[in-house]
Amino acid sequence: MEATRSEPDGLGASADRRSLVLVREAKGWTQRDLAGQAQVNQSTISKAENGLTELKGQTLQAVADALECPVALLTNPAPRSALDVSCLHHRRRASRLTATAKNKIGAVAHLSRLSVENLLAGYYDMPVLVPRVAELDPPDPVTMAAQVRDRLGVAPGPVPNLVASLEAAGVVVFERPLGSTAQDAVSSWPHGPGQLPLLIVNSGLSGDRQRFTIAHELGHVVMHRLPGEDQEAQADLFAASLLAPPEEIRPALTVLTTAQFRRLIELKPVWGMSVAALVRRAYDLDEISDRQYREFQLRLTNLGWKTSEPVDIPAEHPTTLRAVLERRLAAGESVADMARTALMTEHSFRRYFPIPSRPGALTAQNGG
Repeated sequence: MEATRSEPDGLGASADRRSLVLVREAKGWTQRDLAGQAQVNQSTISKAENGLTELKGQTLQAVADALECPVALLTNPAPRSALDVSCLHHRRRASRLTATAKNKIGAVAHLSRLSVENLLAGYYDMPVLVPRVAELDPPDPVTMAAQVRDRLGVAPGPVPNLVASLEAAGVVVFERPLGSTAQDAVSSWPHGPGQLPLLIVNSGLSGDRQRFTIAHELGHVVMHRLPGEDQEAQADLFAASLLAPPEEIRPALTVLTTAQFRRLIELKPVWGMSVAALVRRAYDLDEISDRQYREFQLRLTNLGWKTSEPVDIPAEHPTTLRAVLERRLAAGESVADMARTALMTEHSFRRYFPIPSRPGALTAQNGG
């Protein structure tokens, strides 16, 4: 988080040790990094994070200033499960994240959920319509994707606007920078009462990658309760089946050859999927052989399309959060007020949240 100097209110309270860890990890800092920035002893940070001493007063203020966050965020009691990333799912690119980067993404996800839930409170009451498995063993991804399409009320064929369909079904989508090009998204759906599915998507993704990423994350939150084997492949198959159900896409991929890239380029804007994803779909549906699939991969590499494909697909942008902020502004709140509600500084809030340009620009989907 980035901000101007944090406010001095709350100095009588002490930092919650779990919140302190979360905010520090969200910066990607070690305890030594934080101690240096706050000009305090590293042992002070270590003891505070381990519950061996209280962090309060001017020392707490110095730490908050170093972390560029309000004191109120550090004193806010984090739930005991706050550091448990079992409910978090990450969609990464091919390169794997370092442990520090992974912890940073997890912390950003938890803090984002805290801010989003605080902002939605009293202004959002959309029921969650997407199904969720109760058992630990996930169902068949193709079957689950069909059930989700049915709940979303999607007509046969391509999904015109995936984000709009999900938001109408009570799934909250938050587009924001995640601080790494190696991370496309992170999602969670805690099992507590009234908890909402939240998909946090890295800003700046191409439209086709964004759609597949969101569908992939949705697969995680509806199918996977705990981390397990093959979950990435399951989420990929779910995403492909959600965007392009087998019997609906199959006729377009029949008798596909590596000489038919123009055909794939024409299909790309129709289905809102990359050429690479369409090739994989053809392979999963046994419309191309192992040999053909390898040939397609070689051609995609030689053409440079694994980095950048022709034909841009427009990105989809969520509106739920923006609409809620619009309602708060219309109710007389300032941006500074909303930032306090989100437990963020105003500078950081303006950077990450979609501030409406003027009151009346949007009407919230749900009132409170």
